[in-house]
Amino acid sequence: MDDASVRMRVVFDERIGDSRAELADLLTRCGCTGARTGYLAELAARLEVFGSAGEPSSTPILDAGADGLEFFRRHGPEHARRRRRDFDFDAEIGDRYAAQRDIPLAELRADAQQLESLCSDMLDGRPEPWRRVVWRRLGCFADTLRVACDAVERIVFDKADAVHRLADDLEWYDGDRYEARLAVFDAACRHADEDIADVLRRLGEGMVAAEASQDVT
Repeated sequence: MDDASVRMRVVFDERIGDSRAELADLLTRCGCTGARTGYLAELAARLEVFGSAGEPSSTPILDAGADGLEFFRRHGPEHARRRRRDFDFDAEIGDRYAAQRDIPLAELRADAQQLESLCSDMLDGRPEPWRRVVWRRLGCFADTLRVACDAVERIVFDKADAVHRLADDLEWYDGDRYEARLAVFDAACRHADEDIADVLRRLGEGMVAAEASQDVT
């Protein structure tokens, strides 16, 4: 991995770490600190060991945490009624949770692999020095794309994990409990939106730099 990609990974790690810290604090406040189980526990283990869970897309990750949405489906209407307003589950909860569905992680990683292979082949052909610079820069973008995919996967996982922990089989409405869980949900959605937007912005900057190197040819 080139120095620029290492620096980018550090930036993503710091931002994701800050988001996780806020979510952990909010989860603690509402008593949602139970251990992970099942598929999310498996994903967490792979992310911890490998830095990537290797998921084909963001969709199965979000699906794994979707059981936490049922708390809002069950108690949202009563919460809204007490505030004399309507409750639209899809607009207020469902669509916000699904905002990062269908991100094609496997396809993006395959693109990075193909680009890296192409650059390696071209460098093996011993091109002129200035062309070597171009192919090295394009190869660096392949690293950047991989780092971005890993970051997106972790961000989506954190959102799904936080929402999963909100699952509650309480049958009666509790306003304080609802507000506390809603604060976690709002923070999880906000961090996912903002953190992935930052990843895409930095990825775009890397793409511009790679395209600029191609213009030299």
